[in-house]
Amino acid sequence: MSQEPQPLSPDEKERYLRQLAMADWSEEDQLKLKGLHITVMGIGGAASSIINNLLLLGVGRIEAIDQDTVELSNLNRQFIHNVDRIGMSKAESLKIYAQKLNPHVEVIAKEMRVDEGTIEKAVDPKTDLIIDTFDKWAFRSIVNRFAVGHRIPYLMAGVVSNCFYTALLHSPRTPCLNCLIGRFQSPSVLGTFQSATFGINILPIAAMGAFSVAELIKYLKTREVTNQFYFGSLYATKQDIRFFSLFLSKHFRKISEEQGIQWGPVWDQEGIIRLKLSRDPSCRVCGRIS
Repeated sequence: MSQEPQPLSPDEKERYLRQLAMADWSEEDQLKLKGLHITVMGIGGAASSIINNLLLLGVGRIEAIDQDTVELSNLNRQFIHNVDRIGMSKAESLKIYAQKLNPHVEVIAKEMRVDEGTIEKAVDPKTDLIIDTFDKWAFRSIVNRFAVGHRIPYLMAGVVSNCFYTALLHSPRTPCLNCLIGRFQSPSVLGTFQSATFGINILPIAAMGAFSVAELIKYLKTREVTNQFYFGSLYATKQDIRFFSLFLSKHFRKISEEQGIQWGPVWDQEGIIRLKLSRDPSCRVCGRIS
């Protein structure tokens, strides 16, 4: 935790009454949540589900970063925004949403672009966890290098078609993003998606938000990472997952095949798969870290 939290106030005890009544949740656990400082990269669809869960659970401090403004086409899935805020920065829109949902959570929302030149300014190196929901792998690679360099746990989360994926990574105890996603700068791959519009709705986003924050809760209670990658599909119909599968590294494909999973452009399995992860010894980002 970044800092020792203050005891729960009477209002907080009443707000969190039902989760404090759960057999596997204590006031000590709630205070651990209150002491957390979490940084969320992106304030779009995936982030909406994750941030909403963090606000409801009672995380102490959330920093969120996005350069975009709210558009009407966002509103089938980005529920932290609404029609009254079209044209408003997503950062400002989040502040309004968070204050109304849970004023006990400190929310710092930054309207800025994250790149090689701004990452050190954008993200506090003392944050307890980075949750990366950026929709471009090149931006994610920048965040991953920052997380590895500062030994910060890094939770990757995203959706593709009616599928979702998530994994909590913490180098050197686990692989880093670069061990798993190896082709984010390939001109031939990137060219495939230059003008593509990908279909998406709220359903896989809602599932992804639950699985992702559950990984955080496991880590909070045990300080152990599960070292697992989750990929889920809501339907058995054919789903276009090229935006995910074409970027996978040789290492990730190899460990997937060893566990009976073949990645292609289409996914037609319903349900959740869980893959045990391993580091790539030749990874240029985390391979030499011990």
